[in-house]
Amino acid sequence: MNNQMIGAALIQLADIVNCASGDFHCLHFNVAGNEFDTFHSKVLKKYYENASNDFDELCEKARMFEVIIPSPNESAVRLKYDSINLTGRTLKADCILYIHDIIECIIEAFSKVFIITNQILDDSRCIGVANFLQGRLEYWTKELWFFNANRRE
Repeated sequence: MNNQMIGAALIQLADIVNCASGDFHCLHFNVAGNEFDTFHSKVLKKYYENASNDFDELCEKARMFEVIIPSPNESAVRLKYDSINLTGRTLKADCILYIHDIIECIIEAFSKVFIITNQILDDSRCIGVANFLQGRLEYWTKELWFFNANRRE
């Protein structure tokens, strides 16, 4: 696999977490109900900040493979990403379901790029990227299957 292909995979992953950050941010502003403070100030803020940081880190890693970083404003267009479409206030139960779907999408995308980079053992850049991806997979997986799963009543 050449530099351009690895860089392109990282850009696509960066686009996914950029879109996910936007979805978390949307939920952050529209969550309502008796657990508003917890979801607004703690959960969703943490998620959109983590996804935003992942975006930045992935773009930096893509630059190691000499690709040009496209505008983050076009992430959803490049992916044909279906952002969440809220029609009103979002209560806890719906918010938990949205979080589940968004994080599942993140994990699936991280896993695909991890598998690719983890197989390239003769390039220290790929080893470093695979290690980073593994750490982020551990974070998002725990958020999905421990924290978010335990938010259900």
